[in-house]
Amino acid sequence: MNPFHLTGFSFLAFYLATGVLITWGLRYAIRRSEMRAPPPAQNMTDPYLIAHLRGGEKEALRVVTVALLDRGLLVADGDKIRTVNSQAVELVRRPIEKAVLRCFLSADNATGLFKDEAATKACKDYATVLAGQGMVADAGVYASRLLPAMIAMGVLVAIAGSKIQIALAQGRHNIGFLIVLAILFALVTVIIWRKRLTGRGEAMLADLRDLFARLKGRARTMRAGGQTNEATMLAAVFGLAALPAANFPFLERLYPARSGDGGSGCGSSSSCSSSGCSGGCGGGGCGG
Repeated sequence: MNPFHLTGFSFLAFYLATGVLITWGLRYAIRRSEMRAPPPAQNMTDPYLIAHLRGGEKEALRVVTVALLDRGLLVADGDKIRTVNSQAVELVRRPIEKAVLRCFLSADNATGLFKDEAATKACKDYATVLAGQGMVADAGVYASRLLPAMIAMGVLVAIAGSKIQIALAQGRHNIGFLIVLAILFALVTVIIWRKRLTGRGEAMLADLRDLFARLKGRARTMRAGGQTNEATMLAAVFGLAALPAANFPFLERLYPARSGDGGSGCGSSSSCSSSGCSGGCGGGGCGG
């Protein structure tokens, strides 16, 4: 049966099913292509690198800030943050921690950090590492995704356009829903093309979440104070919302719209399966 002979809801159902199938196929093909090459050795022991993988530059800076607050090197005063003293900068080893502490030598709100040149440069170094490991998309990845995305969009637009022409030729003008569906599928195609994480990056993040699932399960027992680096790793892997607000009261004041998908910190040493985390996805190295 020719699907273009279908009318009304029947064709819309056909187009919806076809669009879902094509966009799912595009997503699957891109992910499989990005997982094909052997992964480089990856040592995911830096919680700030993990936070950057999960949520990008601003999320990494949030996790650094929370880690330093937890260790007492930063102090929260209402919605302002300040470095406890100038000597605190010498107590940390990571460039991103030093940059954050220097930024808050003059008290500022949490979002003021996002404009700090030294902090954003340290984040760009993390972005370069992740792109080099094939976990976040760079210009080359976006270019490789472009052709399959254009083919998928072209097929969907051609189907919708052909049906619209047929309907108008037959004097039917109830094409609004079809146009809306075509636009929605075009947007989905663009979103798949522009996705920040590659297939390998998504697999790594899934492995990290599996690895630290037990840590998340006992999040309610965590207390602020920097006795361990577990809170940092929890925030890096699962997001700031994974930290219990009752035990980390400064979070609500500084980040009232916390995401439920962030995290950072330290965990037990292990290797991650599908992403090839051969260097160990846990272990020490969180904090400073």
